[in-house]
Amino acid sequence: MDSLARGLLPYRDVIGNVAGMLTVAQFLSGCFTCNNIRLKGTSEGFSALQFVLGCGLTALQLRYSQMVGAVAMIRTSAYAFAICAVYSVWFAAYTPRGPRRSELWQLVLRTVLVVGGILLYAGFEQPSKVEYRFGLVVTGLTLGYIGLPLLKLGEVIRRRSTEGLPLPVILASSGASVLWLLYGIILHNYFIIVQKVIAIGLCTAQLSLFVIYPRSSAPKAAAATKAGGRRTKRD
Repeated sequence: MDSLARGLLPYRDVIGNVAGMLTVAQFLSGCFTCNNIRLKGTSEGFSALQFVLGCGLTALQLRYSQMVGAVAMIRTSAYAFAICAVYSVWFAAYTPRGPRRSELWQLVLRTVLVVGGILLYAGFEQPSKVEYRFGLVVTGLTLGYIGLPLLKLGEVIRRRSTEGLPLPVILASSGASVLWLLYGIILHNYFIIVQKVIAIGLCTAQLSLFVIYPRSSAPKAAAATKAGGRRTKRD
């Protein structure tokens, strides 16, 4: 790994910049969700998890990037946090008063308390221990966030269609994970390496669903069912 790191070192800034652009592109995909909310006129039927948890996670990633001195990751985390913050405000603006808005504020409050508690701990923990423990927490939360699309796995299997999965987001996440893995190797940061290896595995699992269940399979099945019904009526 040392020889690979030395070979990649001259390209560190390029790798970091491209990985950062792919990561930002991944977060910018939320614009489509925001536009759908605008067209519908309400956030009913949409989840705020992607936006609110995105704010919390990117804030923690920003702090960890500062700890390890990863300039490209600091810049990327700052952009991603700003994007998620805008999305969260947009979501709140289209959330009607009542139980729905109360649920949103509860999610925001829980996220603020958890993230604030972790950042507060990082400020008081011994410098010799904080980077390892903080990196462990950020790794776990990042992998959970990357795996959010897998919450639709049951629906994908039931409908035998990947129509509900965001293919561009998963592709951007896959490319970014590979490049951040190389960046982690250059920095000799094992948290980044392990995090991105697992992330690549999750992305591969999600991409495999597009091979097993093509997006067109559900419409074809529905068309076949209708055709069968028409033949039955004629018989």
